Amino acid sequence: MLDCIFDCEMVPKSHYKSRKSQENLIDDSFLLGLQSVLRNVYIAEAILFKRLESSSTTEETERLSCGLSRLSEVERKLNLRIFDHINLLTPSDSEEE
Repeated sequence: MLDCIFDCEMVPKSHYKSRKSQENLIDDSFLLGLQSVLRNVYIAEAILFKRLESSSTTEETERLSCGLSRLSEVERKLNLRIFDHINLLTPSDSEEE
């Protein structure tokens, strides 16, 4: 998998540059939206962890743990979507900068 990510010959430079310029604004706003949602997930996780520390009943602890598990799954999916939409630098890209 890492070989595919860093293989400079996978996508021609002209295709990459035209795609990047056309979708740059769309990708930026989409990524900003995903990052905002991810930030809210982190805040919700922190709140649930704080409540979990002070929970007094088993039922409440189980409910909070279930919520944390669901938030963890949402966090994982958001991170995957963010990762899918970022343009990774290839060795040739870093040499040009």
